[in-house]
Order: sequence, then C-alpha cells, then structure tokens
Amino acid sequence: MSLYQSGSGLPSKNHYTEKDTLSRYENAIRESFATVFGETDAEVLKSYAKEIVDFEKSLKAAEMDPEDIQDETKTYSFVHTSAYLSVTTLFLSPI
Repeated sequence: MSLYQSGSGLPSKNHYTEKDTLSRYENAIRESFATVFGETDAEVLKSYAKEIVDFEKSLKAAEMDPEDIQDETKTYSFVHTSAYLSVTTLFLSPI
C-alpha cells in the first residue's frame, strides 16, 4: 500500500501554528458556508469552521516536514500501520 500526503486548505504545515492565520482561515470557512448553504446561525457556522480547522491541524501534525519529503530514506522506509491509528480514528469516530 502506498500513502502520500496531499494538499489542504492552507499551503503549509507551518501555517497551522499561526493563530492569526487560523483565525482568518476559520472566518473564510464560516463565510463560505454561509454563502453556499445559506446558514445564518453564527454559532453553528463557527462550530463547523472550528471542526474543519481542528481536523486539518491533526492531519498536518502527522504530516512529514517539507524538507523530509525529498529524503528517500524517510519516504520509502517501512512504517508500521499503528503509527497512523491516531489519525484514522478521526475517520472512524461517530459524528
């Protein structure tokens, strides 16, 4: 099985540690949801946006650093599937 990291809402793993960037990103998600879905409850929109950002942050935390992606000893090494269990439990948890 081959796994690789893909893109996300923000361009870099490091952006998910910047509070100002995350705040603006959550606002953008909230405004997009209001426009697309016509939702008007600010608390509901805020909750959705926070859940999305928290999920992306957890994925980015498990992601390799950009400089390590080019290192073949790090990208082609065997990794036991148990290393991914903390991330995959997010997909298996009931909403």
